[in-house]
Amino acid sequence: MPRQLNLKTHEMGNLELYLIYQYGELWEEEWRPLQGEAITSLLTVVSKEVMDHALKGLTRPFIKALGIPPEGALRKLPNGTCDKRIMCPFYRKKECVPLFKKMPSCFEPAGVEDLEARRLAGLLVRMWRERVYLVVVVHPEVG
Repeated sequence: MPRQLNLKTHEMGNLELYLIYQYGELWEEEWRPLQGEAITSLLTVVSKEVMDHALKGLTRPFIKALGIPPEGALRKLPNGTCDKRIMCPFYRKKECVPLFKKMPSCFEPAGVEDLEARRLAGLLVRMWRERVYLVVVVHPEVG
Protein backbone atom coordinates (compact mmCIF):
# COMPACT_ATOMS: atom_id res chain seq x y z
CA MET A 1 0.00 0.00 0.00
CA PRO A 2 1.44 3.40 -0.89
CA ARG A 3 2.39 5.75 1.91
CA GLN A 4 1.53 9.09 0.28
CA LEU A 5 -1.44 9.19 -2.06
CA ASN A 6 -4.25 11.20 -3.51
CA LEU A 7 -7.64 9.74 -2.60
CA LYS A 8 -10.63 10.66 -4.75
CA THR A 9 -13.76 10.86 -2.63
CA HIS A 10 -17.37 11.54 -3.56
CA GLU A 11 -17.91 13.58 -0.41
CA MET A 12 -14.88 15.91 -0.29
CA GLY A 13 -13.16 15.64 -3.67
CA ASN A 14 -9.46 14.82 -3.83
CA LEU A 15 -7.63 14.44 -0.53
CA GLU A 16 -3.87 14.22 -0.08
CA LEU A 17 -3.07 11.51 2.48
CA TYR A 18 0.03 10.29 4.24
CA LEU A 19 -0.35 6.89 5.88
CA ILE A 20 1.40 5.71 9.03
CA TYR A 21 0.94 2.00 9.69
CA GLN A 22 0.21 0.46 13.07
CA TYR A 23 0.60 -3.29 13.60
CA GLY A 24 -1.06 -4.56 16.74
CA GLU A 25 -0.30 -1.85 19.31
CA LEU A 26 2.88 -0.49 17.72
CA TRP A 27 3.42 2.02 14.95
CA GLU A 28 5.88 1.19 12.21
CA GLU A 29 9.46 1.65 13.35
CA GLU A 30 10.15 4.93 11.52
CA TRP A 31 7.28 6.70 13.35
CA ARG A 32 7.41 4.84 16.67
CA PRO A 33 9.39 7.56 18.55
CA LEU A 34 6.38 9.86 18.10
CA GLN A 35 3.75 7.34 19.21
CA GLY A 36 1.99 8.48 22.37
CA GLU A 37 3.02 12.15 22.12
CA ALA A 38 0.23 14.72 22.55
CA ILE A 39 0.49 15.86 18.92
CA THR A 40 -0.59 12.41 17.70
CA SER A 41 -4.09 12.94 19.10
CA LEU A 42 -4.63 15.18 16.05
CA LEU A 43 -4.10 12.32 13.59
CA THR A 44 -6.94 10.39 11.98
CA VAL A 45 -7.03 6.70 12.96
CA VAL A 46 -8.78 4.14 10.74
CA SER A 47 -8.81 0.38 10.47
CA LYS A 48 -7.09 -1.40 7.60
CA GLU A 49 -10.54 -2.48 6.40
CA VAL A 50 -11.84 1.12 6.20
CA MET A 51 -8.70 2.19 4.33
CA ASP A 52 -8.94 -0.74 1.91
CA HIS A 53 -12.56 0.14 1.13
CA ALA A 54 -11.64 3.79 0.57
CA LEU A 55 -8.93 2.79 -1.89
CA LYS A 56 -11.53 0.80 -3.83
CA GLY A 57 -13.91 3.76 -4.01
CA LEU A 58 -16.15 3.18 -0.98
CA THR A 59 -15.09 6.38 0.78
CA ARG A 60 -18.06 7.18 3.01
CA PRO A 61 -16.79 5.21 6.08
CA PHE A 62 -13.36 6.78 5.66
CA ILE A 63 -14.81 10.31 5.45
CA LYS A 64 -16.92 9.64 8.57
CA ALA A 65 -13.74 8.57 10.41
CA LEU A 66 -11.70 11.50 9.10
CA GLY A 67 -10.61 13.83 11.86
CA ILE A 68 -10.03 17.54 11.71
CA PRO A 69 -8.61 19.03 8.50
CA PRO A 70 -4.89 19.84 8.31
CA GLU A 71 -5.39 23.54 9.06
CA GLY A 72 -7.48 22.62 12.10
CA ALA A 73 -4.65 20.39 13.31
CA LEU A 74 -2.26 23.34 13.04
CA ARG A 75 -4.62 25.47 15.09
CA LYS A 76 -5.00 22.77 17.78
CA LEU A 77 -1.32 21.95 18.23
CA PRO A 78 -0.63 21.29 21.91
CA ASN A 79 2.31 23.70 21.70
CA GLY A 80 2.64 26.02 18.70
CA THR A 81 5.96 27.54 19.68
CA CYS A 82 9.26 26.42 18.20
CA ASP A 83 11.50 24.32 20.41
CA LYS A 84 14.59 25.96 18.90
CA ARG A 85 13.48 29.50 19.81
CA ILE A 86 16.01 30.02 22.62
CA MET A 87 19.17 29.10 20.69
CA CYS A 88 18.17 29.86 17.10
CA PRO A 89 19.73 33.01 15.62
CA PHE A 90 16.93 33.18 13.02
CA TYR A 91 14.03 32.93 15.47
CA ARG A 92 11.31 35.54 15.00
CA LYS A 93 8.34 35.27 17.35
CA LYS A 94 5.74 36.17 14.71
CA GLU A 95 7.28 34.02 11.94
CA CYS A 96 8.20 30.82 13.76
CA VAL A 97 4.65 29.58 14.27
CA PRO A 98 2.76 26.92 12.28
CA LEU A 99 0.15 29.27 10.79
CA PHE A 100 2.59 31.92 9.52
CA LYS A 101 2.57 31.89 5.70
CA LYS A 102 6.37 31.64 5.43
CA MET A 103 7.13 29.59 8.54
CA PRO A 104 10.78 28.41 8.47
CA SER A 105 11.24 24.77 7.49
CA CYS A 106 13.35 24.16 10.60
CA PHE A 107 10.30 24.56 12.90
CA GLU A 108 9.95 21.83 15.55
CA PRO A 109 7.10 22.12 18.06
CA ALA A 110 8.07 22.54 21.70
CA GLY A 111 6.86 20.10 24.32
CA VAL A 112 8.30 16.93 22.72
CA GLU A 113 11.31 15.75 24.74
CA ASP A 114 12.82 13.04 22.51
CA LEU A 115 14.92 14.54 19.69
CA GLU A 116 13.74 12.07 17.03
CA ALA A 117 10.11 12.46 18.10
CA ARG A 118 10.49 16.25 17.90
CA ARG A 119 11.92 15.98 14.38
CA LEU A 120 8.97 13.79 13.37
CA ALA A 121 6.53 16.24 14.97
CA GLY A 122 8.08 18.98 12.83
CA LEU A 123 7.53 16.79 9.79
CA LEU A 124 3.84 16.39 10.74
CA VAL A 125 3.50 20.18 10.98
CA ARG A 126 5.09 20.65 7.54
CA MET A 127 2.74 18.07 5.99
CA TRP A 128 -0.32 19.70 7.57
CA ARG A 129 0.85 23.01 6.13
CA GLU A 130 0.77 21.34 2.70
CA ARG A 131 -2.86 20.30 3.39
CA VAL A 132 -2.02 16.62 3.81
CA TYR A 133 -4.26 14.48 6.01
CA LEU A 134 -2.17 12.25 8.29
CA VAL A 135 -3.78 8.87 8.82
CA VAL A 136 -2.80 6.02 11.11
CA VAL A 137 -3.94 2.74 9.52
CA VAL A 138 -4.39 0.06 12.18
CA HIS A 139 -3.63 -3.52 11.18
CA PRO A 140 -4.92 -5.95 13.82
CA GLU A 141 -2.03 -8.38 13.33
CA VAL A 142 1.60 -7.72 14.15
CA GLY A 143 3.57 -7.17 10.92
